[in-house]
Amino acid sequence: MLPTDELVAEAKATKAQFVDLSELSDPVTQYMLQYWMDKKGARPMPLPIEMNFAGFARHAAKITLIGVEHDPLRFPVRLAGEEVIANLGFNPKGRDVLSFNKELPGLGTLLQGFYTWLLSERRPAAVRGTQDMLGKSYRSYEAIYLPLSSDGENIDRFMDVTVTYLESMNLRRQTAALRPRGPFMGA
Repeated sequence: MLPTDELVAEAKATKAQFVDLSELSDPVTQYMLQYWMDKKGARPMPLPIEMNFAGFARHAAKITLIGVEHDPLRFPVRLAGEEVIANLGFNPKGRDVLSFNKELPGLGTLLQGFYTWLLSERRPAAVRGTQDMLGKSYRSYEAIYLPLSSDGENIDRFMDVTVTYLESMNLRRQTAALRPRGPFMGA
């Protein structure tokens, strides 16, 4: 069950689309996919304990750890990095993704459907696009969703890595490129 176009529209995820893992363009998402693949080896997915934080600590601000609970199916947030919290506008730690609908109507429903779909797929997925619902200064993002399993078979959590591209950073880069350089102008 892939999240429907109606859910995507309701969540104002207007330009979000799935991308092939080979099309990941950000060095952080590429690194995390390779790290995950190295840890899993020939198995379907790595164990959570194999994901050694020291191997990706510099990317911690971009990481969300989502738990999987059954009967009823729920997806509680176990950990959220600083950038994730800043982009959402609230700290989701300890909350079920469906509860996000309170602050951001449609997002919780979209995420519930998305993680349910990921459970059936049993493999990583990548998404790229924009998320107008957040009304933040970033205009686009690239994310990878990595399944983890404590018993080697059943997914019991997802490690999400989201890289956002800030408009303000892009404007600063463009402005800096246009500025004259010289001995007294920051050269």
